[in-house]
Amino acid sequence: MRSTLHDMANILAGVQGIVELSAQDRPLSQRDRDRLEAVVGEGLATLSRARHLAMGTLPDPLVEEGSDWRAQLADELTPLGILFKCRFDIIYEGGPGPDVWGAHLRGYLRAAARHVLPYVHGGTLAIHCASGAEAWSIHLRPITILPEALLALPEDKPGDICCRWAHHLGNHLGLTLSCEDGALMLRIPRT
Repeated sequence: MRSTLHDMANILAGVQGIVELSAQDRPLSQRDRDRLEAVVGEGLATLSRARHLAMGTLPDPLVEEGSDWRAQLADELTPLGILFKCRFDIIYEGGPGPDVWGAHLRGYLRAAARHVLPYVHGGTLAIHCASGAEAWSIHLRPITILPEALLALPEDKPGDICCRWAHHLGNHLGLTLSCEDGALMLRIPRT
């Protein structure tokens, strides 16, 4: 498994090298360059997820100030916006709890976004974040159904790496999901 992951990393690095070293007299169009970079970015994210899943680990559990966390979330969602031709609107709604957020939750949102974006149909996915005293809550709008890939995943059911990563992080965070009033609602208890 480790050698397969290593080989996948080399392949993605090679594709990225082609993009960076493409001939100046026949450059890629900006649209094609953006799409290729988005695919490479998502490939590298998938590789990182696969590595952690194979080894049963998680990335460092960094805690970040809210404004930094939201800016980094926007950056990490950019490749998905290019691939799914949609936009993201990240809104902080405040709350009685401190405005600090964890990197694992950001990783979950990035994985979950891949499964909810087909329901957005090229529009805007609004991500409403609130920091409560006992829990964080996030509402993704407009999502009217809970995507099957985010439901409980039995061990014998196949799932792609992104789906398995969302479940891995969601279980680690104690995250609960529901879908109501046109929004996918996430609740993460403060521990």
